Amino acid sequence: MGIALLLALVAGGRIAITEVMADPRGITGSHYPEDRNEFVELYNAGDTAIDLLDWTIDDGDAVDKIRAWTDSSILNPGSLRLGTTLLDPHCYAVILDPEYTDTMPLGGYVQPYHFGANALILTVGNTTIGDELQSNDPVTLAASAAYGFADTSTFGTPWDPNDSFPHDAGDGISWERIDLAGPDTVSNWVPCRDTAGCTPGAANSTTTFLDLAVTGITLADTSTRKPGDTLVADIKVTNAGFKQADTWSISVFLDRNGDARPDVGQFETRVAGHPLSRGRDTSLQVRLVCPSLTSDLCARLPNTDGDSTNNFARLTIMPGGAQRLFDLNRSSFSPNGDGFEDTLAVIYRVPAANGTLKVTVFDLGGRQVTTLFSGRPPNQNGVVYWNGLSSSGARAPIGIYAVWVEYSSSGTSRTEKLPVVLLRK
Repeated sequence: MGIALLLALVAGGRIAITEVMADPRGITGSHYPEDRNEFVELYNAGDTAIDLLDWTIDDGDAVDKIRAWTDSSILNPGSLRLGTTLLDPHCYAVILDPEYTDTMPLGGYVQPYHFGANALILTVGNTTIGDELQSNDPVTLAASAAYGFADTSTFGTPWDPNDSFPHDAGDGISWERIDLAGPDTVSNWVPCRDTAGCTPGAANSTTTFLDLAVTGITLADTSTRKPGDTLVADIKVTNAGFKQADTWSISVFLDRNGDARPDVGQFETRVAGHPLSRGRDTSLQVRLVCPSLTSDLCARLPNTDGDSTNNFARLTIMPGGAQRLFDLNRSSFSPNGDGFEDTLAVIYRVPAANGTLKVTVFDLGGRQVTTLFSGRPPNQNGVVYWNGLSSSGARAPIGIYAVWVEYSSSGTSRTEKLPVVLLRK
């Protein structure tokens, strides 16, 4: 089947594969969890019920035909639709391995799923789904000949085996379709965000997952850093989730003692945001007076969304910056790979770009740890970053370091240094 035809069928189909659990929790083997707890979820996007009897599901290793689920030993059967293959409009179905209700289960994780109310439970005429789903198996669902015309849905872009998708989403984590009516593309699938790891027979977690993130704080004019000067800060907020953020606000404050809380008598304000769609970002401007002592300008979102690890950011403000060669964006950082304050920005401002600039990191013993830049700077103003690694590529230990900047031009040199604390939490 040509790619264009397959894409047209996927776009026009009413039945869509919306979630796939290829790597259940537990170990594999006969009677073990990975052998019995795989599932594929379907959604009827049409306005009429569709009979899925004899529709096929294919993972490239084997082709199975869909059958009605008739085993009443499944947990909470009263909340499920059993004994039929008729999927009502705008409803979900879950295709289970026939061994999901194995009477001799081994390895725990016995009937682990909580299905959505009124979910249609289906199975296949084999002991596995597609000869045991693997974490890199694409899946194709196709209508039976009795359906009257072609209706096809896919998971994992089976027409493009070189895109390395699907892959393992994590032990007990399903892949969820973000836009149920969208195409089967890598960008339209995401590992389930629900704490259970999956949402079989119910709306995907992506439809309710809200995640606002503070993705940057910058000063509009980096040369204005004298105590009493008016500073304008740009706070960048990104909707990293899958649901539009309608009503939200952000707290912006100065923190002098490093406890990430507003200090008494220091600047503090709350700024209301406007509706922010999925994947979009916005910049909020805040005006404040430059403090007389080094302080952190902090921005914090309420910890009420799906991921609170990205709700906070800070920028260290060092008064007198107009006379300095450089500043650091924070007084400490934690390069532990969690995506939060993993790098230190060294923001330099040199008199001209025709000199030479060297940015070096030393430990407290005066030993050189790494050189971040050496040569002629491309511009008078710029930024270089330290990721917490030494020049050999090893992780620098927790401790206090000195960032040393030297600028030489026309036979004269100027050096400055600032301390920074390297943390790993």
